[in-house]
Amino acid sequence: MEQKMKNTQVSVIAGPCSISEKNLREVYTLSEMEVKNRFGEAQRGVTGVRIVGVKSRTSYSEKEGSMGIDREIFVNNMRVYAQGGGIKDMKMLPSITMTDEFIRKTGMMVATEIVAPLIQVPLCDKVLRDHELLLWTPAVLQIGWNLMEMYECSKHNAWKLGIKNPKWVGKASDGLNSMEKTWLGIGTYVPQIHDIIYIHRGVDVAESGQFRNLPLHESANKVKKLSGKKMYFDPSHTFGPKMKDKIVEGTLEAMKMKIAEDEYLYDGILIEAGTSDTDTEQHITHGELQTLVNALARFRDIVPHSEQKTSVTNSKKVG
Repeated sequence: MEQKMKNTQVSVIAGPCSISEKNLREVYTLSEMEVKNRFGEAQRGVTGVRIVGVKSRTSYSEKEGSMGIDREIFVNNMRVYAQGGGIKDMKMLPSITMTDEFIRKTGMMVATEIVAPLIQVPLCDKVLRDHELLLWTPAVLQIGWNLMEMYECSKHNAWKLGIKNPKWVGKASDGLNSMEKTWLGIGTYVPQIHDIIYIHRGVDVAESGQFRNLPLHESANKVKKLSGKKMYFDPSHTFGPKMKDKIVEGTLEAMKMKIAEDEYLYDGILIEAGTSDTDTEQHITHGELQTLVNALARFRDIVPHSEQKTSVTNSKKVG
């Protein structure tokens, strides 16, 4: 007899590394992607999209597009803040305007990276308060206080906060390595009333081989069990450009992993798809994403957003 799983549902969040006027239409195309689910019904193939306006990069650049469409206004807003100004004195970030329009037209959720919570999150709140968002901390910014800032600026909203794992591993003690302890510890900065999602994006170690970052699924397993929170997988930053042709296959394998006989390890996917001014070399194509969600829908239930305002419906029969 087949074991009934506790978490057959899986969220798929896809889109470009960073948003721009050049790839904005691609995001709308993702809202139209369909799959046939296990019950023979057509539904949306993705749960939400990535709309990221400013990127956390190893080095700063003023080259157009290299830091995201928000860079110039974002930096000016930081200067306003440093000189004693507040949100009312700041200019709206282009990506937030794009997000608002996208959600109003499609009813889908949006996920975005937050590098400076006190600059970005209050502006999100100003425009996107009634929308569903997932805000995540980048791997290069692993400080619990930043997550607390995100919480304090959004605690009256039904937003989810994502925590990517740190890039190192570190020494082990008491059954956990330094990365696992830090990853878990960051989550303690947020009261339990807020939804936290842990996001595994691999680690940068000498043993990575062709991986951009070596996936440590056992670490994801530990953190999920100890935290009791949902766990997403970020295959783009694990497989990277050298193993781009393995992303679809590797993601499907990850979605079959379990922490118990009746529970899958991963509850979602955060994946880069399409084209972008940043990191395009590790994106899968929309065609590859369609292949991925088609296969995924055969054994997991892809979460379609509840407010489906496009022509796609949850229960439309496929002949």
